[in-house]
Amino acid sequence: QMCIRDSINAEYGENRADSAMPNPAVRKFYIFGDPVSLSASPIIHNTGFQLNGRESWVYERCNTPDIAVVLQTLRQPETGGGSITIPHKESIMAHMKVLSDSAEKIGAVNTVTKQEDESFHGDNTDWIGIKNQLLPLLQPDLSPESRVGLIIGAGATAQAACYAFSQMGFAQILVHNRTVDRAHRLCQAFGERFEVLTSLETLSNTARLDAVMATIPGSAGFELPGGVLDRLRPVVIDAAYKSSEKGSRHTPLLLQAKAAGCPVVEGMEMLFEQGCAQCEIWTHQPAPRSEIAAALIRERFSDQDDQPPEHLHSEATSRKRKLDADKTTPEAAKL
Repeated sequence: QMCIRDSINAEYGENRADSAMPNPAVRKFYIFGDPVSLSASPIIHNTGFQLNGRESWVYERCNTPDIAVVLQTLRQPETGGGSITIPHKESIMAHMKVLSDSAEKIGAVNTVTKQEDESFHGDNTDWIGIKNQLLPLLQPDLSPESRVGLIIGAGATAQAACYAFSQMGFAQILVHNRTVDRAHRLCQAFGERFEVLTSLETLSNTARLDAVMATIPGSAGFELPGGVLDRLRPVVIDAAYKSSEKGSRHTPLLLQAKAAGCPVVEGMEMLFEQGCAQCEIWTHQPAPRSEIAAALIRERFSDQDDQPPEHLHSEATSRKRKLDADKTTPEAAKL
């Protein structure tokens, strides 16, 4: 799996937010959006701040549909930045003094860092969340240069998915959206490898499908036509997760994919991955991945009947496995 820091350094280059205040006594960060009443981002970042030596930094929710409120909060002296979600990812771009390469190419910002001169630096880590969770699950032996992907939706997260699929070298990326014009504009923005899929029924004639990325609300009830997933067995990643009372962990598409035996990436796992990238941008240290994953599981999956997402559980137990392996002496290993 590609290191988050490698992804950040490779994509952001000189535009990276390295001139942010190093470690002020008190700093506030927020998740800005609507709805974010149950956002798991505070769990991710407060854990990261504590373990990366930023004990006086705090991360809170700012539930607002008003971009003016977002900007007013960002301009407060104690605010260090924040995560940006629906409906602000595109509208906030105009207020950034500097954009990272990925944010500019994607056309959306999900990470804001306040600089020493009080200006704002905009990044996008959504694509890292998609790529780093998806890439390890793709079949490496099935001619990767011929991979085919399908993206559902045409909003800001779909834009990040287009960028991620492009960076992973997919040969063909299909985009399906209820409003066909938006899908056309998205494909035109990203180039010749992108193609609008007007009817999902045509997937019955598709010979290959390596990955499906859903970027629409779980409440949309989206599913693929019967038999497609069973026959093609793509990796299915769904950005939706229970970020409000109306949300749901198991979207109809994820349930359909699991029933078909497809590898899946849940929205919480994508959130975890992109949040770890944000943690590294803000603290300038590697994210404590295992501890963040464990904190998410404690807070969101404590019910014995609600098993945590597979890859999140693997992250949470990776440090223990490493410690156990380190304890194994050469003599014991031979037994």
